[in-house]
Amino acid sequence: MNGQPGTLQRLRTAWDRLKQGERVLFFMVGVMLLFGAVFWLLAITHVTDVLRVRDIYEESPLANEGFKLVQDAGCRNCHSVLKIGEWGLAPSLDGEGTRHDYMWIRAYLEDPARQMQGKTLHDGRYASDFSEFSPPQKDRIATFLFAQKSMPGSANHPQPPQ
Repeated sequence: MNGQPGTLQRLRTAWDRLKQGERVLFFMVGVMLLFGAVFWLLAITHVTDVLRVRDIYEESPLANEGFKLVQDAGCRNCHSVLKIGEWGLAPSLDGEGTRHDYMWIRAYLEDPARQMQGKTLHDGRYASDFSEFSPPQKDRIATFLFAQKSMPGSANHPQPPQ
């Protein structure tokens, strides 16, 4: 040999020079990468259904018109709808049709403060009180929101999976 240390020896020397906190950090990153690789492998081989979509949208012409109204009104500036929009700022509207029935949603669009006993930001100051929408537009929005369903196992489902 020419006196040069091997790759394994160089790695061991570099590892020995690290402080204990740096070693812990490298170890944790390695564990996370390993966990991510295993999770990805299980998902793509369909051993588990972790990537299965559990929220559905029951499409109809009226619901599609309601979606357009929701989109134009900028609701996704605060809410997430169809997995698009702000997360965590306001409740997700995905799965709304599973959490509430059509009449509840329609009553909310008519008078949010009354329906939520004052516990809503849809009061006209912070967010729309829906007064700018006509009754037929509110019907379309309610149809769209009611078309947002969640299946058991979804984060948007009202009951945790059994």
